[in-house]
Amino acid sequence: MAVAQVPWGLDAVGGVVTQAAWKSKPSSFMITTEDCMVPPTAQRAMARRAGGRTQEVRSSLAVMMSYPQEVAGFIEGAGDATR
Repeated sequence: MAVAQVPWGLDAVGGVVTQAAWKSKPSSFMITTEDCMVPPTAQRAMARRAGGRTQEVRSSLAVMMSYPQEVAGFIEGAGDATR
């Protein structure tokens, strides 16, 4: 993961947001139930607030490393939900 994670461009933090996308676009959340960084209860609360579709996986924060096929399927499903 360290190889793939690169610094943001400065434009990413200087942009102006006029409307939060989660208020008007479909949201999907993969809840990682073994996460020690963001507690699952907080993940569920954020998903509820956004009115998002959820899927729970018994994994740590690095779910993409432990369950790559499930993550890929989840992303495809989230994309399909926007159509």
